[in-house]
Amino acid sequence: MRPPLQAPKLHAKALLLTLALVATLTATAQINIGNMVPKAGGGQNVSVEDDKSPFVPNSFIGSFRMENHLFKNGKEEKNSPTTLRYWSSAEMTLMKTELPDNKGQDMKMLTDLIGKWQYMLMTDDKGRRTAMKSRKKNIVVKDDGKHPEPEVKVTDETKVIDGHTCVKVVSTSTDGTWTGWVAKDLPAPFGDMLRNVKTGDPGMSKRMSELQGFPLEFEWVDANGKDTMHCYIKDVVVGTVDESVFSLDGYEVTEMPSFGQ
Repeated sequence: MRPPLQAPKLHAKALLLTLALVATLTATAQINIGNMVPKAGGGQNVSVEDDKSPFVPNSFIGSFRMENHLFKNGKEEKNSPTTLRYWSSAEMTLMKTELPDNKGQDMKMLTDLIGKWQYMLMTDDKGRRTAMKSRKKNIVVKDDGKHPEPEVKVTDETKVIDGHTCVKVVSTSTDGTWTGWVAKDLPAPFGDMLRNVKTGDPGMSKRMSELQGFPLEFEWVDANGKDTMHCYIKDVVVGTVDESVFSLDGYEVTEMPSFGQ
């Protein structure tokens, strides 16, 4: 089995802000986030715990594809672009990450919100399907509260993307600047995807609440001016999903011990 995918080297605040959409995190965060960022920058501390919260159905039903481009000093990084494919029903979510260096590798993350189980689904080059089953996790972020609240500005600028009129939203903080083009006529999956992140950072809540829609394009520029990320949302389907994508038929399922404790 190949080693876990590595997270991009972005500031912890940027990781949290875009956790729902950063492809290299979403497919592995439940398993090894505790090892990737055990002590996040800026007085934050990250840990992983079993999810014992009551069942809440997904509010976003549908699917999309996201292209994520990472740049360092103006040059696109080796493992860029990545592609995240996402499907969700009321009870299940499925995410698939595609990396340039992992062509031919089929790896997906399936989450059962009712049973509180998570499955790493893999298909090898001979077509054998295996699934590693483990308890669903929450990512707990403790913040020292010393960061000033970000400035969020919803501008009057608009741009049409794939037939949707999008409003430009800019969030500026000491960590950098997030700029998104938000389609207010589309529901966003952030609430569903970020439910596993427990944080005491009030800035996070403010940034997410200000979006009020689905950003079909966005970028993050780190305060150092060297690290940037550009994301593009494609093939958005809202209100319906093919339930067969969540099936475990044909997979050899092995239950694994809990990770990240």
